[in-house]
Amino acid sequence: MREIILKKAEELSFCHVLGDEDSSFNGKFRCGSVQKGTNTIVVETIDRNAQIRSLLLFDIDAMPMLLTGISFTNFKLLKVLDFEDAPLYSVPEDLGNLFHLRYLSMRGTKVKMLPKSIGKLQNLQTLDLKHSPVDVLPVEITKLRKLRHILAYSYQLNPEGLFFTAIRGVHIGEGIGSMLDLQKLCHVEANNGRGLIEELGKLRQLRRLGIVNLMEEDGPSMCASISNMKYLRNLGLQGGLSRLPDWLPVLQNLVRVVLVNSRLSYDPVEVLQALPNLLELHLNNAYGGECFCFIELGFQKLKVLRLRDVKGLKTLKIHEGALPVLEHLVIQPSPQMEVPSGILLLKTLTRIDFFGMPREFACSMRPQDDQNYHIVEHVPNIFFHEFHVDGHTILSLR
Repeated sequence: MREIILKKAEELSFCHVLGDEDSSFNGKFRCGSVQKGTNTIVVETIDRNAQIRSLLLFDIDAMPMLLTGISFTNFKLLKVLDFEDAPLYSVPEDLGNLFHLRYLSMRGTKVKMLPKSIGKLQNLQTLDLKHSPVDVLPVEITKLRKLRHILAYSYQLNPEGLFFTAIRGVHIGEGIGSMLDLQKLCHVEANNGRGLIEELGKLRQLRRLGIVNLMEEDGPSMCASISNMKYLRNLGLQGGLSRLPDWLPVLQNLVRVVLVNSRLSYDPVEVLQALPNLLELHLNNAYGGECFCFIELGFQKLKVLRLRDVKGLKTLKIHEGALPVLEHLVIQPSPQMEVPSGILLLKTLTRIDFFGMPREFACSMRPQDDQNYHIVEHVPNIFFHEFHVDGHTILSLR
């Protein structure tokens, strides 16, 4: 079936797949897919097709040869350019000649710096720099008034590579407030100054926002800017906040909230549980108190709750009527916490993951132990993750 589809695509001059096995190809095509091929024939074939609209690269191991042999000046109709995971270390300055380019991905490449000519890509809508070394966006980026998505971040993982401990974002200079069509902006370094944070308040179309390295004094300005984003669905904040604004539930479109290293002075659940459409909540070193309290009618739509780096947590109070549709609960680590009796009320739970908990904690929930098994008996999947010098071990309750 695949061969039939590819043959038909070539007949219609729609798409052609190029690889090292290609000895020649004289036809025209609008979409090129290069797979494990950067030989001279492949380069010449691409270079001859000035009408090409999209170029996708897979399993390329000689990217410099491909870029050296091709001039972007020849591809003014190109709309999609995807370098994901390619061994690319730099981008030619003539990238700016791709006037019709709408999608540019350098995800997972080795590119450290974008050319200033990127400011000429007036039709660009998506810029994907995830998991690349780019940490500063050129000031020319603010000229791209049609840009909707800036995705530029990488995760710092724990030694076992199981979960992230921090997020690295990019630096953006002032002027970001003029990019009124932006819908996704993640993640941006806040330490460029309060002017940047205040400019974010002009981006009223944002659906996803990620800010890292917030300082406690940035909190009021950050909250004021967020208050203008009525379409916001995904919010990630890393850094000191002190407290969350009481009006946060006004953002009724929020479905996902991630708070990292927030050092809040009070239980954030008090404010967050009133968000009417929240589906996923991650609290990573967000609060150092001894208790999280989930009251009746709180988090009516929440399906995933992750509590990480909660070493001081002793009590998880879950009142009847709270978290009525919760499916997945993650707690890591909380060596002083007792088994939350409120889990018994969470009838929709399908999985619980405990990380770094004392062995006695796990043993108290074994089926042969009458102490706490009745609390978790209804949950089909319960896992205990243990870390040791040799790596990571996962134990199942059953």
